[in-house]
Amino acid sequence: MQDESDYLMRQIKAFAEGLGYLLSKRKNDTDTEIVFHMDEPLLPHQTELQKLISAKQYSEAATRLLKLRYAMPEITFLKLGAWFYDTLNRRSTADLNQHGYSRQAIVAGLKQLQRLQAEQQALEKGD
Repeated sequence: MQDESDYLMRQIKAFAEGLGYLLSKRKNDTDTEIVFHMDEPLLPHQTELQKLISAKQYSEAATRLLKLRYAMPEITFLKLGAWFYDTLNRRSTADLNQHGYSRQAIVAGLKQLQRLQAEQQALEKGD
């Protein structure tokens, strides 16, 4: 799981998958194509939140996320929030509970993001 957040490990994994694909093709098959996909750029404060998550400081990370709401455009905050709760949701329930967080807190955070998104969409329709 942490390998997915490490840039070098993602590159090595992508290289290995491409090499495996090439090696599995027959010699007379000439339509081989390797496609390198670009990683999405990091969102503002994503690295900071990832460090807190890696340190298993889930509550502190959630508090920090909420403090960032007005520090960026609403759509960026919604993306950051979606990434944050998705990242926490990948953690085991035991890990979350052991470090003072719960699935219910994730659901509550996602519901709050959903309300913010609905408000944002209503404002855009009103304009």
